[in-house]
Amino acid sequence: MSDGTRMAVPATGSVPGLAVPSDQDPEPGPWVRPWNSRSAVRLAPFALVLAAFTFYSAAEIYRYDHFGSTAFDLGIQDQAVWGYSHFQVVPNTVLGVPNYLGDHFNPILMVLGPLFWIWDDPRALLLVQSFLLALASLPVFSWARDRLGPLPALAVQASSLLFWGVLSAVAFDFHHGAFAVPALAFALYAVLAGKDRLLWPMVAVGLLTREDVALIFIGLAVYVGVFQRRWRLALAVGGISAAWFLLVMYVVIPALSPVGYRHWTYPALGPGPLSAALHVITHPAQAAFLFFSPFEKTKTLLGLLGSWLFLPLASPISLVALPALVERFWSSDTNTWTTRFQYSMILAPPMAFATVEVLARLRTRLRRSASRLASGNAPRGWPRWTPSEWLPAGLAGAVLLANVFVAFVGVQPFRDFPSYLTATQSAQLDSCLRTIPPDASVDAGYYLVPHLASRRSIFILPPAANASYMAVDPATEPDEGVRAQTRQIVLQALADGYGVACSRGLALVLERGGGGGSARLSPQMSRFLGMGP
Repeated sequence: MSDGTRMAVPATGSVPGLAVPSDQDPEPGPWVRPWNSRSAVRLAPFALVLAAFTFYSAAEIYRYDHFGSTAFDLGIQDQAVWGYSHFQVVPNTVLGVPNYLGDHFNPILMVLGPLFWIWDDPRALLLVQSFLLALASLPVFSWARDRLGPLPALAVQASSLLFWGVLSAVAFDFHHGAFAVPALAFALYAVLAGKDRLLWPMVAVGLLTREDVALIFIGLAVYVGVFQRRWRLALAVGGISAAWFLLVMYVVIPALSPVGYRHWTYPALGPGPLSAALHVITHPAQAAFLFFSPFEKTKTLLGLLGSWLFLPLASPISLVALPALVERFWSSDTNTWTTRFQYSMILAPPMAFATVEVLARLRTRLRRSASRLASGNAPRGWPRWTPSEWLPAGLAGAVLLANVFVAFVGVQPFRDFPSYLTATQSAQLDSCLRTIPPDASVDAGYYLVPHLASRRSIFILPPAANASYMAVDPATEPDEGVRAQTRQIVLQALADGYGVACSRGLALVLERGGGGGSARLSPQMSRFLGMGP
């Protein structure tokens, strides 16, 4: 695969492209030796995982507690998992589909059903996502340690944890795609280290996560075939992934959804996957132009590569990320072009592994040059501060700084956090929502739905059904047009016989037929509705 990649030599012969450690490596340099006999080398990567998990969890739970989470995606997936915890596939009333598996085929969510037996709360899903995203950094460290030494490996691991694509997912909501991130990370490690027994479970997890994850594993299969020349494994992984993708797209989802697949957003390419593939083959220039235009796509791509100092461009491993990129940039959905939401988290593993491969190749070349020029007079065990040691390590540190800069200065995934409800407002709204019985049907505002979705019937306002309760809080709505619509909905509900079940600040819960209760509109809500001074 490259100058810096060791070859594994099984009994049947050499296998190109497997990057596994060798006992014949030169004596480790100063970045490796001080760690060899210490427990820190074993504990440090897990400490980073724990720190990342803590940070991710704190951010996600803060967002939820202050009503920054949304109906799409946390409310949708919370209702789905709640149904699985009751051994049911309930109609997803948040999304408005009879079966969520007919929207995106994500049976991996079923494994989370038992979690709700312990803690029936959307925050449990947020903790799961935090764990999955942090866990995905461990195979990155493991492979980087063998190629570069512990300290540079920790820098690359930290880079993968602070990559803006991961942080943007943390700053959004729980998404089932989080399962694909460690699945791809461990699959890449398995391919590079020649651990095929680890590869297959990761392929299975990835395919069960979502239908389009199969495209990424097809990209992985291409890498295995072209750059490792392991064609039998490549055909197996690629064939299974392609067959699964076509089966889900053309058979499973149409059988589960009365309207078929709802997320085909590629009108410029064709009406379906096969026609789109044919169009790309016959019109490559148009497809290439569509990939970079409009400029928002190019900005996102520059942010992606700039975070890793453009090093992945020198490694074929980065091609594994290409299917995820073309899927986004060929789409007509403008949300997929941006640096926001969960779309870029899957890019962290291939970018990190590609960076390690480039740095390892550089280290090997510098070592070879140094060995030709070495005088051999240095005492054995003396730290060798040669370019082969400090330059790759320095670049690993620079990559970490670049990830921090692009994430926190450029993308700023947490920039919306100051706009969420205050602690007082959140407490008022929480107390009102607790007045709604757990089995009651509810119409709720977009930012309130995640706090009420663990039930059979929950709808996003404007009213879609004759729900027993209605819950609103205009303070959660940043758009004045939505606030005006909320005002009209509440006034109409009061005119239709809804009574006030709870009103504190701008938090309001109405109950159908509950006009005889003792609760009254708060002064703030009265002013909002134009019913008071």
